[in-house]
Amino acid sequence: MSSNIAHLIKVTSNEISRRINDFASDYDLTGTQVQIIDFLTSRPVSEDVFQKDIEAEFNIRRSTATNILKIMEKKELIKRESVQYDSRLKKIIILDKAQKLQTNIDDFMKQNDQRILSSLGTFERRAFLHALQKLPEKLQTIEQSEVKKQ
Repeated sequence: MSSNIAHLIKVTSNEISRRINDFASDYDLTGTQVQIIDFLTSRPVSEDVFQKDIEAEFNIRRSTATNILKIMEKKELIKRESVQYDSRLKKIIILDKAQKLQTNIDDFMKQNDQRILSSLGTFERRAFLHALQKLPEKLQTIEQSEVKKQ
């Protein structure tokens, strides 16, 4: 069974991504763009969000984040604005076009989460969520310690 874990996670991820992409296509967006809009609108307005925050939140590389954000800028979903305290940094501002989608995005995300979790019992849900929250950090820690050993 353990040799199939990565495969099972990948298959599950593909199924979830397919649903999010199907929803996003109704708005001429990608699933990742929808998830970034959801992330940006869930943050307090007073909190500045930078590209590095998106890279960390979605565990994506700088080049990937740059490409996604450039497209989102072209689609007038976001804009990047310099901050006074560091000219190298540009905070990401969500624009009205994206803001107007948030209610639909939020509804979809809640339904999607409910669909996923409804197939599990109460105890399984807690354990599943706990494991999902823990795994990325644990896997990175293991990988970093293996690299140091080499």
